Amino acid sequence: MIVSIFLTVMMLFFGILIMIAGTPLVFVCWILDRSGRINHYLEKWYLCTLSRIGGMRMTIEGRENFRRSEQYLILCNHKSAADGFAAARVLRLHFKFFTASYLFSIPLFGWCMSMAGYLPINRSNRRQARESIIKGTGILKEGKASLLIFPEGTRTEAPEIKDFKSGFLRIATKARRPILPVVMDGTADIKRKDEFWFHPGHVYVSVLPPLPADDITEDRWPEIKKMYEEMYRTEYARLHHLRLGSDHEKY
Repeated sequence: MIVSIFLTVMMLFFGILIMIAGTPLVFVCWILDRSGRINHYLEKWYLCTLSRIGGMRMTIEGRENFRRSEQYLILCNHKSAADGFAAARVLRLHFKFFTASYLFSIPLFGWCMSMAGYLPINRSNRRQARESIIKGTGILKEGKASLLIFPEGTRTEAPEIKDFKSGFLRIATKARRPILPVVMDGTADIKRKDEFWFHPGHVYVSVLPPLPADDITEDRWPEIKKMYEEMYRTEYARLHHLRLGSDHEKY
C-alpha cells in the first residue's frame, strides 16, 4: 500500500506540474488547429506519461489490426477509471471519446479536454446526452476522427463482460465506419472503484481485426449485439486467463 500511495502522489505532483506548464501550449494549439488533433496527441502523451509513473505495465496484442489513416468506431470494455490511460498507450489514432461532464469543470484539466475535442456526457440529462452522441456520431461519420465508446455503458470490476447497450449499434448504423474491438483486462486492479489510490499492475490488451458496419441495419441489432457480446466474452476470458497465469509465474 505504501508503494501505491507514493506512486499516486507522484502522479498527482507531475500531473499538476505538467498541466500548469502545458495548458498555455494546449491553448495555442487549439487556436492553430480547431480539430483538436494536436491537442489529442498532447493529451495522449500526458496520460501515457502518468500511467508509466504509476507503474502500469502493458502487454498489447493486435496493433497491426488498425491503420492510423482510418477512422473507426472503437469499442472497449469498461473496468476502471484507468481504462483511459491504457487506451492512450494502445491506440495510435486520433480519436474522441465521451467522458463525464463534471470533469470538464476541473480547472486546467477540463479545459484541456475541451480543447482536445473530447465529448462531455451527462447521463442524468437525456437531452444533453443525446446531443453529445449526435455530435460524436457526426465527427465519426465525417471522417474527422475515430470515436471510442464503452458499449457496456458503465464500468464493472467483476471479471466478466456485461450486456452491451444498443447505443454503439445506433452510431454504427449512422456513421458506417469500421468497428475496432478492443478488449482489456487488469485495469480494475490498478484503479479500484472504491479507492483513491492507483496501484502498479499489468494490463493485457487485445486489438481484434476491424469489422465492417455497412451491413448493420436496425432489424439486425439484436443479432449483431449478441455476436459482439460473445466475441468480447471469449476474448476477455482468454486474456484474463493469460494475465492470471503470467502473474502466478512470478512467484
